[in-house]
Amino acid sequence: MKKLLAAALFAALALARPAFANDPSIVYAKMPAHPALWTVHGPKGTVYLFGSVHLLPPQVDWHTKEVDAAIAKSDTLVFEIALDADAQQRMMAYIAAHGMLPEGEHLRDMISPEARNELDAEIAKLPLSPDDLDRMQPWLATLMLEITSIAKDNYSPSAGVDQQLQANPQGKPIIGLETVEQQLALLSSGDPKAQLQSFEAGLKTSTESSNSQIGPLLDAWMHGRVDRIASLTQKDLAKFPEAKKLMFDDRNHAWIGKISEFLDQPKTYFITVGAAHLAGPDGVPALLRARGFKVDGP
Repeated sequence: MKKLLAAALFAALALARPAFANDPSIVYAKMPAHPALWTVHGPKGTVYLFGSVHLLPPQVDWHTKEVDAAIAKSDTLVFEIALDADAQQRMMAYIAAHGMLPEGEHLRDMISPEARNELDAEIAKLPLSPDDLDRMQPWLATLMLEITSIAKDNYSPSAGVDQQLQANPQGKPIIGLETVEQQLALLSSGDPKAQLQSFEAGLKTSTESSNSQIGPLLDAWMHGRVDRIASLTQKDLAKFPEAKKLMFDDRNHAWIGKISEFLDQPKTYFITVGAAHLAGPDGVPALLRARGFKVDGP
């Protein structure tokens, strides 16, 4: 679950994509999914809310009749970020400015001998360059290890909901609720010492496979179990109230303001954000209901 909590991960998925491309010669038997879909009715407009899993196994098919019909009816597609070519360039510029250690500094020199051994063992399992990782700030190294570990277990950004929808064969306008810089700042900001401690803590838990971590969330999402998604999220974040506020609560409330503006326009929007943002009493659908909007769905 930890590997999916930070929606900011998706902003950097392009970094990991070359390492694990799906083999086009392999034909996978489809696994039908039935994720939850909400319809929000405003004074003038309509908003569909759809939960994303940013990386998925290639066999998962989430295109239900209801979801495809909602996409077809929509005038505009909305995501956490619109990851177009310009956004990817800005992402790389941000990483160059904030993701690398100063000249002469190395990550291996900053961590304990025990953590160095754990890092070596982790790198040996993944197609990552030890030299490249050694030059990264702890937050970026953590990001790269987590994404590459997930991808190793056949989870791919190209199979994820976001990239499939942003391929956008209908040519609909695409907009973002946030910018690349805002998302990456969620991970890169904070006390450098705390980032280093988080990096070392992550190495200690990296022996747990991504399947065992992501599996329960993926299963709940595929079956439209919004209550289960909420309980999994709350369980993992209970010990980290500051992270919950930063990564979920503050962002959800910020999005509510923008969604309210959408609902005051004579248009239909299809909004895709991380599934955990839509679940529970602090999720976007619940917050919209509290504002007086009519929300149909789970």
